[in-house]
Amino acid sequence: MLKWLIVSPIFDDVTQDCHEESREALAYIADKFEIVEDLHGRSVTRKEVEAVLLREGVNLAFWDHGSEDGLWGTPDEKIIDLQNCSILKGKEVFASACSFGKKGGVEAWKEGAKAVLCYKEVVVYTTDAKEEFCEAFNYPICRRADGFSWLDCLNKTKQKMTELIDKLVAAGKSMAAGALLWDRDNLVCYTPDNPPEEDVTDCPFRKLAIKTLGSQIGWRIPRSAGISLFLFMFGMFMLGVLGHDFIHQVWELKGTWWSIEGGYIGLIGCLLALPASYLLVIWRYMKKLKDK
Repeated sequence: MLKWLIVSPIFDDVTQDCHEESREALAYIADKFEIVEDLHGRSVTRKEVEAVLLREGVNLAFWDHGSEDGLWGTPDEKIIDLQNCSILKGKEVFASACSFGKKGGVEAWKEGAKAVLCYKEVVVYTTDAKEEFCEAFNYPICRRADGFSWLDCLNKTKQKMTELIDKLVAAGKSMAAGALLWDRDNLVCYTPDNPPEEDVTDCPFRKLAIKTLGSQIGWRIPRSAGISLFLFMFGMFMLGVLGHDFIHQVWELKGTWWSIEGGYIGLIGCLLALPASYLLVIWRYMKKLKDK
């Protein structure tokens, strides 16, 4: 039985609605999951969330305010952000919250989270269709409780949302239908088989890495690898400058650019050994990232 930490703070009107949604979900999942802790109905601190998540095998289900880089437990404190996403390694994450899929969810996935289901843009809803929005927002965690994989949960949720959109349109609630359509299109799930898409990053170098190396490597490759590549290319350029100067000196001394000289042996050795050793290290590193 999967172990879960439930987090659903209350500190404003929106969090009150989210809290009500969490209670609806809990009524369904409580006997299908092992709920190790239920932090709800008040502000929740980062420290107490981290204390529970440090336990082996405890997953995170969250209802409340989110932002691109974190999940909020109080008006002033994030319980999860880019600095402590590593705590989600090996865990499943359900976040019924705004925008977390933009950066925070990606970072959690990069740190080794088994699955992160969340929204990559602001979540919107209308008060005249609370029942439909509640069903839609809770649908993924409820289907997970039924034993479906997270990718199945994602697909089933999008199907259910489409059904609810049609229902809202038929009832004349066009604004609610438009809001739910927006939410449906921004619901994402990051797993080893379904990595983040390129469009969730604004970094041109990251986009290039994803395009050239694929999602599994492109997302996980650190900035230090880019710096390493730049330094390697700079070193090879400087080796070329050295070679040009050496050839010029040989020409000045002997009237020909070619002569059996130790310098040529050194240059050829560097041109063969340095790229080969660098590419071998990079290949092993990329393979490790892919298998991570």
